[in-house]
Amino acid sequence: MITPMNREQILCTNTQEDFFQAQQALSREQIAFRTEVRDNTQRMLQRQDVLGIRAQYQREYRIYVHRQDAELARHILQYGNNG
Repeated sequence: MITPMNREQILCTNTQEDFFQAQQALSREQIAFRTEVRDNTQRMLQRQDVLGIRAQYQREYRIYVHRQDAELARHILQYGNNG
């Protein structure tokens, strides 16, 4: 079971495609993971009002694995099945 106390973040991206590809790769290798999607819309609006800039990314996608699986999971995301 993956909990906040024993997990490690292995991916943080703003693109949904990368997020889904990473989930598929981890699933193929049977590595347990948890996901988190943060909606930055409110923060974007605040920044735009204060700084007069427009942020590009509405959502932030994160994947966490058990700490003991983190190295293997990173390897799979970086090299796929070929490494």
